Amino acid sequence: MTVLTSPLDPMLAEKATRELTDALGEDKVTTNRSILFSYSGSAMPIPKTMPDIVVRPDCVEDVQVVLKIADKLVVPVTPVASGTLEPSVFPKAGGIVLDTYAMGKILEINTDAAYAVIEPGVSIGELVRAIKPEGFRVTLGSYPPGNSVVGNYHLKGHGTHRSSGIDSECLGLEVVLPDGTIVRTGSKSFEDSYPGMGWHLQWGPLPDLRGIFLNACGTLGVITKMAVRLYPLNDVQAMPIVGFDSYADSVEFMKIVSRANLVEHTVTWHWGLYTVINILTSGGEVEDSSDYLKLFITEPWTDPGDRPYNLVLNIMTGYREDIDAHAGLIKKIAEGLGGRVMTEWVAERLPGAWEYFKTYGIDHEPCVSFMKGFALGFGFMHILNAEPKDVVALEEFGLKFVWNRGLQYGTTYYSHCIDQGRSIFLRLTPFVDPVDKEEHEMAIEIYKDYIEEGMKRYGGVPIRYDGLNNYVDKAGGFGDLMRRIKKGVDPNNILNPGLKIYEGGW
Repeated sequence: MTVLTSPLDPMLAEKATRELTDALGEDKVTTNRSILFSYSGSAMPIPKTMPDIVVRPDCVEDVQVVLKIADKLVVPVTPVASGTLEPSVFPKAGGIVLDTYAMGKILEINTDAAYAVIEPGVSIGELVRAIKPEGFRVTLGSYPPGNSVVGNYHLKGHGTHRSSGIDSECLGLEVVLPDGTIVRTGSKSFEDSYPGMGWHLQWGPLPDLRGIFLNACGTLGVITKMAVRLYPLNDVQAMPIVGFDSYADSVEFMKIVSRANLVEHTVTWHWGLYTVINILTSGGEVEDSSDYLKLFITEPWTDPGDRPYNLVLNIMTGYREDIDAHAGLIKKIAEGLGGRVMTEWVAERLPGAWEYFKTYGIDHEPCVSFMKGFALGFGFMHILNAEPKDVVALEEFGLKFVWNRGLQYGTTYYSHCIDQGRSIFLRLTPFVDPVDKEEHEMAIEIYKDYIEEGMKRYGGVPIRYDGLNNYVDKAGGFGDLMRRIKKGVDPNNILNPGLKIYEGGW
């Protein structure tokens, strides 16, 4: 039996525990091993590490206290929110896990300026329920209702708006630095001089430093507040679904409708993934039992025969006249590319998938259906963004590369149009046995090789740090600048040092 341990000096951990307990009280600090184990990692197939201490602050002042003590003693701090999936939640250096999920207040819903101010513990489900009665919606990812908005928004991904990624929905931040300094970005940066200043502007007369903390995985500061953009629900919600028999046609379609501003967002689902979602959301009670077999015997890059290769969702919100006109144009564009509108077919033939798509694209609510895919194992995310001309070749290469290297269980994908088609997000999702260590090791090597080949051959760019690849050395002067910033902001390297972003990864 393997016993998880921490790499931190036990005497230093004991001293830190005493000082933290004296400052915050026993109810916010624990060294209980059962609790520590729950913070040792996530569902990702990566070896876990035990932290020494878990601290659960409930206000920004608590965060300041923790960081000042950790900085003085030089004890590593791994910040987490919901702490579900990303490698940044693995406390590889031991020390303190700073669990900010108890900071769960929605501090402001500004209906005039269309933004909300939230703490890290606010889940996407809570935020949606709070703003919907006010006539607003918020950008959603593919994560379930219990996930932290801050935790997910600060990592680059996709979204359901015309953005360059879900982090674009972040209007401003409050961040605590390792020495306890509080930094606010955008218009709110003037709060100390002009009390009551709002969060309405992302930038100002000084450089926009919001982006320096996004995607930094808690290595430069601990986010304690975030202002997020809200969008009106409008009169009508609609979601025409178009079927295509090739990914190339799907990409061309997404480009056209996005650049013409016909949709709020458009996303392509591979036949394997929408079939999986239909099975799982339906509780296994599907009309055609061949759906099960098809996932195991059909190579994912081939024509599935009885269903379209891709379904493209087109999320729309607006006035009835606009929606009707845009829906007509979508039909015309799809047919011009060899596609067909299949909304009714999806609702009848794939009721489970339809329920997920409807919840996501019409109701504008987070849904657990996609996460039910983890019943098949861990969906190991192979994510790259590439230019439209390259992503089509990347799709075929990626499916064959992952499949032929041995990850053949549920190898599938979905794909988003980012920034009106300037870049296309492609997430391959092979499922990995959660308890097979040999398969974990194989999956990690396949992932690393896929990312390297995807960058080299197709100009693909990963969306967030994964802990497994050395990006900082490949980023030239940018990587060097990031190292300088890290050294200046966190000279004792206490913030998430185990992630090794600036050292080239694990």
